Amino acid sequence: MLLFINAGGSFLLLVSLSTRVGEATGSGLLAGAVLSAPWLPALFLAAPLNRLLARRAPERLVRAAEAASLVLTASALAVPGAALTAVAACLVVLRGFGEALTRSATSVVLRKSVAPARLERANTLAEIGKLTGLSLGAALAGPAAAALGLRGLIAVSAAALALSALLAWALPASPADPREAGAGAPAAARLHVDDPVLRRLFARFLLVAFWQGFHTVAVTVIPLTVLHGGARLVGLFVAVSSVAVFAGSLAALPAQRHLARVPSAAWSLLPMPPLLAALLAGRTAATLASYALFLVLFELAFVHFNNRLLARASAAELPSVVTLRATLMPSGVAVSILVLGALCDLAGATATALVVAVVTCAVTAATGSTRHVWRRSVTGG
Repeated sequence: MLLFINAGGSFLLLVSLSTRVGEATGSGLLAGAVLSAPWLPALFLAAPLNRLLARRAPERLVRAAEAASLVLTASALAVPGAALTAVAACLVVLRGFGEALTRSATSVVLRKSVAPARLERANTLAEIGKLTGLSLGAALAGPAAAALGLRGLIAVSAAALALSALLAWALPASPADPREAGAGAPAAARLHVDDPVLRRLFARFLLVAFWQGFHTVAVTVIPLTVLHGGARLVGLFVAVSSVAVFAGSLAALPAQRHLARVPSAAWSLLPMPPLLAALLAGRTAATLASYALFLVLFELAFVHFNNRLLARASAAELPSVVTLRATLMPSGVAVSILVLGALCDLAGATATALVVAVVTCAVTAATGSTRHVWRRSVTGG
């Protein structure tokens, strides 16, 4: 619930503010920077984020992050109207570090507070809550902006943060983890992942960022250049894609008990056939259906790799794992958008999808022993 309310209130304001900045400046870069506010600060503050997660109780970090975000957001209400858009944009970027701290610290709270048998279900529910909040906030941004204006949206976002801050105070105190005994604070605060299985899992986890970068480009390119449609088809493609991602996250919950039975390599490769089928179908209905299936499998793969990372990490490496997860994913998406966007312009969407499939197969082959070693370590432990 905390993640749902936090994400919903954040994106309600971010989407509207991004639109206003884009309209006022004509800059897609500035509009995109505002929309990326929850991720940008974490990219540059990975080391402080890791130290905080290693040395402080995670539930206290969530409380501090939510309180700081609330103060920053509420302070924008005192800004005069002429400067409101610029100041609000700066404040939400500053608030991004608090957003990253909340997302990362709640993962640590779950890991330390939930029984191992229920951890995967809890992590999946947390992802569903966050994604539902993002989707609802983004969907309501347009109507809410028209009805309330920017100042009203800031007030609603502040109210949502006040509620999530109250929920943060209800988080349980994390019990001491016996596996942390003997691990000194300086070592725990160092940003590192020594476990070779975790490194392989991170490589596959970054495939999801690679796919997300392609999807960000393709959701416009496919309907325009492959299906030769217009703005209405782009809107339909975006709507179907949003429903498919949401359906994939919901499907992950009942499928949770089966996800671990499927080899990790399969979750890397399963989304590729429907992706290629979508580009080669040549008909709108078939393309939409195949692409929706790709996104459902995409989301299931994300849940699978996310849960494997959090379950595999030792107590000493957990802060580094959640820090890297919070920073590598958005940076991977950004790089993927730039590279695959340029490739789409030069070679077309179909050739770019083939490159995505080839890279996916290559990374999967290079990390082929991930599942074997993971199963062996769990059995041996």
